[in-house]
Amino acid sequence: MPIFRYLKRKWLLYRSFPESWQGILDRSVPYYGQLPEGLKKTLRNHVVIFLDEKLFEGCNGLEMTEEKKVIISAYACILLLGEPAGYYPDLQSILVYPDDYLAPVREEGEGGIVSEGTQARKGESWDLGSIVLSWDDIRENIENQSSGQNLVFHEFAHQLDEYYGLTAGIGEYGEIYRDDEWTHILAAAYRTLQRKSRSRTQCVLDPYGATDPAELFSVATEAFFLKPRKLSGEFPKLYDVLKSFYNLDPGLFVPL
Repeated sequence: MPIFRYLKRKWLLYRSFPESWQGILDRSVPYYGQLPEGLKKTLRNHVVIFLDEKLFEGCNGLEMTEEKKVIISAYACILLLGEPAGYYPDLQSILVYPDDYLAPVREEGEGGIVSEGTQARKGESWDLGSIVLSWDDIRENIENQSSGQNLVFHEFAHQLDEYYGLTAGIGEYGEIYRDDEWTHILAAAYRTLQRKSRSRTQCVLDPYGATDPAELFSVATEAFFLKPRKLSGEFPKLYDVLKSFYNLDPGLFVPL
């Protein structure tokens, strides 16, 4: 880490946590209230650094308020409670739309025929440099935490996946191209979710995770933080490797 960045982070953490930010965490980030005191302090420190280093931009007329920034930062940094991972070092900008937005889609079909169009999306991790989010969906997820869905968790999990290459060893149908415990367990969970999705069997993991290994990791991350006990009961090996990766056990403080 460059010495300037190191010293600036030290200086940022030396200052008092803003009272207005504390109020936002208390009233608008229900997950914060579930954390043990030590993790609350860790999260506050992470939020301070994250907010200083990332660019937030409201799109399609959305006003990017302090409250929106703190809420998004808090949920993004919950994934870093066990290990900061450089605060998503390659991520520069967070684009926030009022609601679902239209993204360009280009697909190649049989015979090499290419079709272009648009698709409504809630969020997107374009690459390591930027993330796109829908504020309405973030707000809905917060109000209904028991749903097991959280758009910020989902898209920032994609950032971690890209940064570490977490699903790079798994093929579209669950083939394994890397011989390590992590890959074997994620691939097995992915194939299980595909089977459950085809048979419409109820599962703690969102069926959307059956579309791609990267989506499996993101929906598994959502379940790990929001429904840890259910995930541990249904996918114990997956829960264990996620617990090791995130260096955290949400089952100790989240009741679901």
